[in-house]
Amino acid sequence: MAFDPLAAPVEKLRVVTSEPPALDPAELMRRIAELVRDRSATRATPAQEHEVKALAPDLPAERLSALLAEMAAQPAYADIKAVVAPTGRVYLFSEPVLDRNAATARALVEEAKLAMVEKIRSDSLYVALTPLADLEPLFPSEAPAERAALLEELRADPRFQDIQALTGAGGELHFHSDTHLSGNYGKIMLRAKAKDPAMAIAELVRDRSRVMPAPTNLRVFDDRVFELSREQIDGFVAGLARPDAAPEYADIKRLVHPETGAVYLYSDKWMLEVDAFRVMDWDEVGAARNP
Repeated sequence: MAFDPLAAPVEKLRVVTSEPPALDPAELMRRIAELVRDRSATRATPAQEHEVKALAPDLPAERLSALLAEMAAQPAYADIKAVVAPTGRVYLFSEPVLDRNAATARALVEEAKLAMVEKIRSDSLYVALTPLADLEPLFPSEAPAERAALLEELRADPRFQDIQALTGAGGELHFHSDTHLSGNYGKIMLRAKAKDPAMAIAELVRDRSRVMPAPTNLRVFDDRVFELSREQIDGFVAGLARPDAAPEYADIKRLVHPETGAVYLYSDKWMLEVDAFRVMDWDEVGAARNP
């Protein structure tokens, strides 16, 4: 299309943004009361901080605290009570639908769940499994049935979907966060803890060959998280070459780099030898020669 110097200029498109209307304080108080009364009546549990904050996610914490103080002074909300945990978290309940003792007990369960999740995620961040024994001091009750119910509640909570459980060969329970420590990696670590070094090594080699795909430098198993000695690692590799080698590890193959002497393992179920060698060669010398 030809340019017309007399044509009127086209107005630039303007994007106008607007802030969402602020929630009326009276309406917010009504919604909070509705939430609290519903939790007390239908679930026999206090409303938790994250649920209350979800009603007005943009409201500053200090303003929300002031609003709750206003509610406490109004006769219409005389039934709305609070339990303050040692952490400072606030739990709201409606009395007498839910009495204070019951609300406090439920708040302690919630506090225990949060403390356990924090512990598990912290351990996983440092590549460590959390044995159930490490969580023992965090349970609010010593009753086995109540402890089992709390763990089931934790694992069913959508906020904690990253928390996974692994059962060892002897029935011992360990936990990890999938966000920081994958399930398969956790199983490999559990194998090592159960003094099954051969399976621990083989499973990691297979996992890396399948997922990455890449061979595994033997030095990886020197990491403290595997709790494997150099004798165990070398013993497994030596066993691969023996005539009576265990058939369950027949897919695990050994490669030695011709220049550096580094030893790598791969699974021929998931990788060809030529591909495994190519990746090994790049890791050992190729990357340094091609910065």
